[in-house]
Amino acid sequence: MNKYITISELSKLMHVSIHQIRYFEEKEILFPAYVDTNHYRMYGMDEIYQLSHILLLRKLNVPVQQIKECMLSYSADDYNRLLTDSLQAVQSQIDSLMHMKQFIQGILQEQQEWISQSQQDQCIPIYEIKEIPVRHFTTWIIIQPNESLHARALYQHRTDQPALFEIDLHYLYTLEKVSVCVPSSSDTSDSFVEKGLYLTRSFTVTSEENIALEIHHLKEYAFQATYVLVDPIILIEKSYLSMLGTDQLHYEIQARIEVTPPKVKERNPL
Repeated sequence: MNKYITISELSKLMHVSIHQIRYFEEKEILFPAYVDTNHYRMYGMDEIYQLSHILLLRKLNVPVQQIKECMLSYSADDYNRLLTDSLQAVQSQIDSLMHMKQFIQGILQEQQEWISQSQQDQCIPIYEIKEIPVRHFTTWIIIQPNESLHARALYQHRTDQPALFEIDLHYLYTLEKVSVCVPSSSDTSDSFVEKGLYLTRSFTVTSEENIALEIHHLKEYAFQATYVLVDPIILIEKSYLSMLGTDQLHYEIQARIEVTPPKVKERNPL
């Protein structure tokens, strides 16, 4: 009985394709034990161990071009460094996947909150009061209250900020100007809005005229509820919801409020 196996049998034994075994031979990291008279490549135990070694290194993301060097000259310390580097690369991939998981979960949560509110908001606009902590921003562009943000302005003020689809633009409205901002840390910010109670509402629009109308409705609602609005009024453009939804743009409007206590009538003296 021949103690050696053919390339086809080696392929089945090691669960790799014949093409891959031939590729390793082309790269001079795996050779058959011998070629028989019928030109069959034959492989023995040494080649099986060598192929196992190659497959392990490939699993550790070692490039094929580096495998020959590993097999010929690597010491135990070299392999220790190789394993350490591979572990760090795997951890980096895990961190990236965890970040992606949190990113997707955040979008799903935004969608669920939007669906829940829109079902309640079909007839009468619903405003909520939320307690929101202090927020820091970096100003990107400043425009006039009656001015529209356009592509040329974005290009002229381009920065190293993340891609537009990765951030929710915040528009800070005052009587004099509208500051287009992106969230930032306290170390790099140039402005902030104070913590407090905020009157909020989420909505969708198809034109900028609808935004002005929403700001007007917010002011009217606050007046009727005897809330004092504190500048700036904040408009948040929900980039992910807008891009993953219909042809409408999703926004959330916020304004810090101070509650005006009701006046107490004085009793007439007896």
